[in-house]
Amino acid sequence: MNPIFTELPTKLGLYVLEELLGERENSELYAATQSYVDRAVVLEVLRPQSTPEQVMQFQENIRQRASVSLPHVCAVLESVQTGAFSYLIQERPNGISLSAQIAQGKRFNYAQGFSLVQAVAELYSSCQSMGLAALPLDASSIYMHHGEFSFLSPVVAGVADAEHRDAQMIGLAYVLEQVLLPNLLTNSKLAVVIHWLKNGYGGTALEWAPLLAAFDALRVQKGEEQHPEGSLGGFLLRFAKKRYLKRIVRNAVQHYKLVGCAALAVLLIGFTGFFVAWVPREDSSSDGGNVTRVCCDYAGAQWSVYAPVSLEEYARFLKAYGDMTKEQQEQLHEGMPPAITSHQPLNWEEQLEAANEEGESGMSAPVRGVSYWDALTYARFAKAQLASVELVQTARKHFRQKHGIEEWTSTRVDAFLPYSSHYVVCPPQGDNMIRDINPELRSANRGFRVAQQTKEQNPIPEK
Repeated sequence: MNPIFTELPTKLGLYVLEELLGERENSELYAATQSYVDRAVVLEVLRPQSTPEQVMQFQENIRQRASVSLPHVCAVLESVQTGAFSYLIQERPNGISLSAQIAQGKRFNYAQGFSLVQAVAELYSSCQSMGLAALPLDASSIYMHHGEFSFLSPVVAGVADAEHRDAQMIGLAYVLEQVLLPNLLTNSKLAVVIHWLKNGYGGTALEWAPLLAAFDALRVQKGEEQHPEGSLGGFLLRFAKKRYLKRIVRNAVQHYKLVGCAALAVLLIGFTGFFVAWVPREDSSSDGGNVTRVCCDYAGAQWSVYAPVSLEEYARFLKAYGDMTKEQQEQLHEGMPPAITSHQPLNWEEQLEAANEEGESGMSAPVRGVSYWDALTYARFAKAQLASVELVQTARKHFRQKHGIEEWTSTRVDAFLPYSSHYVVCPPQGDNMIRDINPELRSANRGFRVAQQTKEQNPIPEK
């Protein structure tokens, strides 16, 4: 479609239009300057050939935008009719638009990307709380100045609904894909955020308020390392502590509906791997070149995190378990349902047969087909703990194993409507955690690993 004004600069009423910034369905955005006072503004001009219905919609959008104040959104100044042209005047944000940055080949780093997501979440969360419908932001509506973001108002006539929310999230994902450094789109936690924006988290659509609460809790503070997966800062370390995460969720309960709290709880589990800064220690054990133990500092203690329990290790456990007295077995089963008596994995004979066919290395493959109760019983037998989500993630991050399996963890999330209480299972790869409400389930590709706390250590001082 041809621009409304084919030659720039040009005058429209009291304003000099200088640059076409972007196009909307029935209007165009222009950078302009107000004559005499030399004030920088943005004009949204309705196309002259618009229908009466489109004119009415445009005027209603103006009334909605002028009646509210939203975070990071520049003020709407006035609307004007000059001849055949209707237009809205807004303050021009400081800085440069993302569309201009993209044209100049500039891209965002990790911290800038997360700052943008948080600012957009603040805007749309406010819209949601006020019941305001809002369009998705595009690169021409977002400005950055000294690391701070400002937006042209996306508010339109209507009532906020799920369709608006989904479009907003997909729009943000598209903007991120345009402005992020290429490696961040394939090899960073921001790539996972983009996936969540497009597809939801764990099969559930994201909501802006819980997403914002998670960012408020786990955000990268200005002045910290730009990549949260780097060195250990005291601020980030605090969020690794379970009592702090519990406090975050408890505070959220006071501010959000139960459904929102459920989404927040799930997001916090996923975000743990984003913001907890892990410090791998130099000492680790290996067997034939395969790492079998990782030593790390986490939440004020030193831990040994082991490779997924192997067929050989589990076979030794089954033999020892079979030789135990009933009283010894009951000690291992403390707190478990009375029906838990057997710990033979799913397809156990087939796993052993396949391992024997592979030769000496076959029995080092992870055991699969175990239930949560099987994993917990083994951990108690080994005088260890079933590894938490955090410990599984750090072991995977620094020492990748040959075999990709699902892994039971000790991390449990209490009931939040519409979710029942569930156990968190790490997927074979990625950060989209699996929720499992059935600890007795034996899934064909599910194993586990254990960890041991070696000693307490002094907390690392905050920077």
